[in-house]
Amino acid sequence: MTRARSSVVVAALVLASCAQSPGREVGVIESTLTAEERRVRLTQIRDAAAAAGLDNGVLLAGIAQAETGLAHCWSEATWACQGPVSADCGGGPVIAGAGDGPCEDLQGGLGMFQFDAGTHEQTLAREGERILSIAGNVEAAIDFVVTMVIRSVYVDGVDTREQAIAWMDSVVVGGAGHTAWIQTVTHYYNGCTPTGCSVYETRSMHYDEALRRVWDEMGADFWGMGMAPPCEVIGAGGRVIDDLDACTTLGGDRRYWRTATDAGYGGSLRWTNATDDTAPANYATWTLRFEAGGEYELFAHLDAAYAESRVAPYTITSREGPREVIVDQTAGALQSLGVFGFEPGVDYEVRVDDDSGEPVSEMIAIVADAIEVRPVGAPDAGGIIETDAAIGADAGVARGRETVSGCGCGVASRGGENRAIAAGIALGLALMARRRRVR
Repeated sequence: MTRARSSVVVAALVLASCAQSPGREVGVIESTLTAEERRVRLTQIRDAAAAAGLDNGVLLAGIAQAETGLAHCWSEATWACQGPVSADCGGGPVIAGAGDGPCEDLQGGLGMFQFDAGTHEQTLAREGERILSIAGNVEAAIDFVVTMVIRSVYVDGVDTREQAIAWMDSVVVGGAGHTAWIQTVTHYYNGCTPTGCSVYETRSMHYDEALRRVWDEMGADFWGMGMAPPCEVIGAGGRVIDDLDACTTLGGDRRYWRTATDAGYGGSLRWTNATDDTAPANYATWTLRFEAGGEYELFAHLDAAYAESRVAPYTITSREGPREVIVDQTAGALQSLGVFGFEPGVDYEVRVDDDSGEPVSEMIAIVADAIEVRPVGAPDAGGIIETDAAIGADAGVARGRETVSGCGCGVASRGGENRAIAAGIALGLALMARRRRVR
């Protein structure tokens, strides 16, 4: 099954499961806003949020992007339903959701943030006519998210509006608080919970992608805060680069990357499904930037609750060139990738690809969690997980490199006979001892 065909199957399953899920379907409205109109709308959201006391307006913009593509007026998405009229829409109707029945029933959410208490009349009775204006819709959204942050099981130490606003202002897109915010929005704004919603991961990813889109679209100077910290240099004592670190990047189509918050180093990890494609579709990279040159041993943190690939392909660049390492991710919680030499002031990387050779139809998970960097000869740092007993055995086997004549560089023999043999053996073992898990 190709990735394209898999996408069709997954989409069909998601649509079929939406009716059974307590979470409200999102992303069904797309706007026709131009780039300049989007800039104007994002400015309105940012400024209205600031006027209401929330400086980190990008959080609200992410929700508006997920809900309606930033559309507030029906004229911006004419295939949706028409709501009550608004001066901000030139006297025309605001946008209304169509997921609750025919448009003539006058149901569905109203405005950018899709407030919904039943019929349009019931929604206005609960929220007030302020939601018909852009500023009022944002103001009502702040009131709602303040309440959900106070209630959120993913946020600690927040009991008042002031504390909720302060916590939201501390959230960093792609950094501190990001995961807790996305979990809170998915659970309390959408109504889709991790244990009670069959499409929780899809909904969560939808809100995550929407937030990252509006952040990337306008940039740090526009939003004025919430900028992710730069990739931190690795000191002489080494460090752990987690999946949420600024030095970690997820590549490929983000729809196929899932986030787990019940496992992994630091309480989270990312995973995607292995493929037998001829080239990687999804991949994760950890950037390595050293303060002091020398030799360091690299370790991959893994978690048996998700790690299923027996031939996950890692590529490590160092001063010796690239080297590929094939890792049985099921063999231990912490596995050595080998010892490598690095120079200061140079960007190196560890990369894991999804094209392990394991069939995508088998739904075998490849995990991207933390990479630990230790200087050779240094004692294990306090608080870092001890090396698994499998390290030094067959947990991570370095692939030999072929020297390409004339270029003086080392390259791994990707996709060659050794990969096919390893994959064949691993799949035979996997079929005998597979842990089937519903995702």
